[in-house]
Amino acid sequence: EATELKIYPKPGLNNVTGFTIMFMMGLLTSTVAVIMEDRRQRTMARVYTAPVRAYEIALGNFLGSFAIGLIQIVLVLGISRWVLHYDAGIPFGIHLLILAAFMLVSMGIASTVAGLIRESKNATMLNSLIITPTCMIGGCFWPLSIMPDYMQKLANFVPQKWAIQAVETISAGGTLSDIALPLLILFGMAAILLTVGSAILRPSQPGVDA
Repeated sequence: EATELKIYPKPGLNNVTGFTIMFMMGLLTSTVAVIMEDRRQRTMARVYTAPVRAYEIALGNFLGSFAIGLIQIVLVLGISRWVLHYDAGIPFGIHLLILAAFMLVSMGIASTVAGLIRESKNATMLNSLIITPTCMIGGCFWPLSIMPDYMQKLANFVPQKWAIQAVETISAGGTLSDIALPLLILFGMAAILLTVGSAILRPSQPGVDA
């Protein structure tokens, strides 16, 4: 008789979570491209001339993106669980919460990068300059334990590490209180990046890019 004691994460869960996260971050390129197109056509500048507060415009954009991202996460989790029959050993709701927190950070990264990039062609550099390096440092492709000590410390500054840690903790039998720290860090990163991104994205008074 085999008994699952749940004292360790499900084998292979690290890689599955890592590639799921990388797929989610891959959507950043298309998001940044859309924002850059709005800036090029001055759609964003016209929106900000409306008689509403700037934070309301930013909040509306972020809530719309969050709703779309939430649907994508539900589809990914649903297909993996009920179509591919992959059991991660994690309750659906908690799994959704962790990935939603990571998605908020991704939205913050996208808005911040889009505010800094001035040409649409540079949006394609996201994959090589941000997505792939941070996924490597965060442990999406291999366990953090095999990396040098300084790389493990550097991983604390990328959101992938905390998302994977939260998923593995729950899979090993942890509870929601056990992943409070990773979730707080993810939400903190999201708050900072979304605030910075919304401020940078707002067109300047003289005008925006040609």
